[in-house]
Amino acid sequence: MTAFLKITINKPTGQYSNNKSAEAMKQKKDTDNRKEQILEAALICFNKGGYYKTSIDDIAAKAKISKGGIYYHFNSKDELFLELFDFKVNRYFEQLTMYVQSKKDPAERMLALAKRTGDVLKENSDFFKFCLEFLSMGVREPSIRKGMTHFYKNTVKTFIDIINEGIASGGLKKMNPEKTARVMYFLFMGTFFTYFSTNIDFDLIDQETFNMEALLKGIQAD
Repeated sequence: MTAFLKITINKPTGQYSNNKSAEAMKQKKDTDNRKEQILEAALICFNKGGYYKTSIDDIAAKAKISKGGIYYHFNSKDELFLELFDFKVNRYFEQLTMYVQSKKDPAERMLALAKRTGDVLKENSDFFKFCLEFLSMGVREPSIRKGMTHFYKNTVKTFIDIINEGIASGGLKKMNPEKTARVMYFLFMGTFFTYFSTNIDFDLIDQETFNMEALLKGIQAD
């Protein structure tokens, strides 16, 4: 009779699986933290020297990381530049969305949006200074123009949603939501450009709130 040797392979225990999962989460968190460290350093460097005069060596030195460490996370300076914009814009929208969701009345949400927008601009003034260069490069660089188009569409969509809610509830007049949303966007961007590119003679939050209140007077239902 031929004897067969039975080999038993132990499957990973639940504890082993949990440990691997926890380790993977820690590694992802460490990677995200390192990328954020690089992006914050890049923001400082780009604001100081501009895109063309800033090198990967400059960013590596500011982030206190090797040049190879930069290239581990980003393939090029272009990619880093674009991801910096995306990273900060995503945070910007997260902050605004969380804030305005607590307001039920559409008119209140619009005023809250204006106030919170001003707060966010002040809290992240370094990033919005960076945006001025980003926007100017969008005239020549298709990839940057694409990033700004995404920002424009997301912002206008946020305004459209609020306007549609106001019309549906009877709080706002019947109007073209898209065109009105663009008016809101143009007001915001005009204030933004002026605030960061001139010697200002106004308070940002006060002006943003005034802009929105003036607009609301024209679109609120009688």
